[in-house]
Amino acid sequence: MSRAAADPEAPATTAKPASRSDRRREKTRLRLVEAGRELITEKGVSGLRISEITEAADVALGSFYNHFKSKEELVEAIVSESIEALAEALVGEAPEDSDPAILVAVANRRFVRLAYDDPAFAQLLVNLSHADVLFATATYPFARIALERGIASGRFEIPDIEVTLATVVGGALALMRSIVEGHQGPDAEIAASEAVLRSMGVPGDEARAISNQPLEPMERPAAEGSAAGPPRT
Repeated sequence: MSRAAADPEAPATTAKPASRSDRRREKTRLRLVEAGRELITEKGVSGLRISEITEAADVALGSFYNHFKSKEELVEAIVSESIEALAEALVGEAPEDSDPAILVAVANRRFVRLAYDDPAFAQLLVNLSHADVLFATATYPFARIALERGIASGRFEIPDIEVTLATVVGGALALMRSIVEGHQGPDAEIAASEAVLRSMGVPGDEARAISNQPLEPMERPAAEGSAAGPPRT
């Protein structure tokens, strides 16, 4: 909550407009990210070279290090922004009157299904050195929105939202890792979604019915500066 929201009498503050230099810097970063994404799609991470990224982005080689310390840091940025864009599309853009139980079920299933539908990307994600932190940072704000809506509407019974967030988000990543490693059969995301809803107080039969609903085809966002879907590796 902002200071102005907490204290109505607090003086209003306005964000400082981005300078021309800031805008140019951000544009260069976006070009590097998009170039890296396209090259990962074509060659995979192992074949990715910084010189090829800067050439594809049409920026000087030295400019890369103004934004990223290494190729690995760029890859983490690409994966993080892909995950965040998917979370935004699933939760952030959902109507406020959406049933929170359906919202949570669909979001949970979509993320876990990445391990089935895009195993190369899922493997890239789960094998990153900071996978847990990266995944949590990208998804927590949107997961919190869905849970808070459920609590406010009385749809969910959640004694501790922080514990639930950690359990749901961490569980989704753990299940993705388990699928990638071949430890799960098909459609594990359905059982996981049912378990998540039950843990939030949704009756068993309803949790099962919601979790078994067919997933609508989804066109992933392709906005400039955000992920146009996970990169193929």
